[in-house]
Amino acid sequence: RRELIFGYLVAGALAALVPAGVWRGLFFHGHGWLTVLENALVGPLIAVLSWVCSVGNVPLAAALWSGGISFGGVVSFIFADLITMPLILIYRKFYGTALTVRVVGLFYVAMVSAGLVTQGVFTSFDAVPPHRALSVANAHFSWDYTSYLNIVFIGVAAGVWWLARRRRSLNENSTYAIDPVCAMQVRRSDAPATATYDSVTYYFCADRCRERFEAKPERFIGEHAVSESMDEGPVAVLLGRKPGVTTTAIDPICQMTVDPETAAAKRERDGRTHWFCSVGCAEQFDSESPK
Repeated sequence: RRELIFGYLVAGALAALVPAGVWRGLFFHGHGWLTVLENALVGPLIAVLSWVCSVGNVPLAAALWSGGISFGGVVSFIFADLITMPLILIYRKFYGTALTVRVVGLFYVAMVSAGLVTQGVFTSFDAVPPHRALSVANAHFSWDYTSYLNIVFIGVAAGVWWLARRRRSLNENSTYAIDPVCAMQVRRSDAPATATYDSVTYYFCADRCRERFEAKPERFIGEHAVSESMDEGPVAVLLGRKPGVTTTAIDPICQMTVDPETAAAKRERDGRTHWFCSVGCAEQFDSESPK
């Protein structure tokens, strides 16, 4: 959430406040295909540095187009919403730094190539738009239909956020469990699959997870396993493993699998230890702890 909000603000500010002359200074002009290549290479980099996201990239793309970027460059910039900073941070969180570097590098090459190919196709058909004077943002505030829609949808977003935070208390029968195979959150009342092992019922997000569990349940649970209702909010579920296999836990905030030995943080509550993938998740857990 924080990364996306930051991206909206930065992209909007750049589109509305940065003069077109600044953008013109970033791109080659009048050098034929060398201009197209440089613009396509620079476009995704601007997307990364501006923290733009898949919504904020449209007005900033319009600003870049008005500033003189080539058609292929603006296309590669729009494609680059897959390697913006919010997503790069998410990739690193889930896949690690090494794999993230490879993924981002591959995406970057694909985006530059797509921009160049698009430029070539549109140029061959003489279909590149000649008009560049686009109005990206109003110079002054005015009450119009977009202003009212913004207010309405801010209220809707706030309501959705509140419901997500309170969903367990709004429905007495809405109790949750953690799928021991994939670590997804599952509602007990309509779980797609269940299985009983050693007098304990486990809930699954899909039949495939249940099949994997039933084939070798000791792989996913053990003498140290803790299975608990989620009536009072997310709880860590310690998945016991066979001797010699690393024990893992579930971050109670983001539901990521965490190795207790390398967890970024841990907390104690009600006699249980909870491990977290990041300090941010631990701080959110602290803020939600009963006083």
